[in-house]
Amino acid sequence: MAYFDGDPASWCPEMNQNFLLRLPRWLIPAVVGVVLVSSVVFYLFLMRDPHAPTAIVISACRDVAPGMRRISADFGTHFDVSEKTLAVDARIQDMPPGRFYVVTLGDSAADMVIGHDDGIWGDLKNTFPVFSRHIKERNIRTAKGRSVGTDRWGYLKSGERWRYVAFSSGDAVGYRPTPPKEASLLDKVISSACVLPAWDP
Repeated sequence: MAYFDGDPASWCPEMNQNFLLRLPRWLIPAVVGVVLVSSVVFYLFLMRDPHAPTAIVISACRDVAPGMRRISADFGTHFDVSEKTLAVDARIQDMPPGRFYVVTLGDSAADMVIGHDDGIWGDLKNTFPVFSRHIKERNIRTAKGRSVGTDRWGYLKSGERWRYVAFSSGDAVGYRPTPPKEASLLDKVISSACVLPAWDP
């Protein structure tokens, strides 16, 4: 004698099979597709960087806007700095090419170095990446899509962001771990990178 335990399928085993046979053939692939797409979207959401700096696109320099100062790095990359919010200090190293600039954000301790790609960048290349919880890298491109360097940044557990940008010309710019709000102001200088019109980007 069969006993009914409250589950119709246990009382009538053929019910499960008949139910599945009556389902539309497209339903199971559709459900699997939705699950897969949802998984990909969720993964991309976790991997996205909501505070990522703006991608650098190198173009020919235009006229300097009022209130801005243009800095020329040793190998031809130019940057525009706001004279209102940023201070610029030019310094000289012992070994040529020895000129570099320290850009400081107001009374803040946040600063950035513009110079050439040499030993002064050791902590941005090696130290901070080791202690970062999140690191991203992308190519610097010209308006025509040609790659002219690399842009790398990362976050410490504190949430501070560092950034190191190396141009194929030999110029470089970077800042050490900085709170995101202040880092965004320094990023505006990096985004202004341009070259003289004589050099076709």
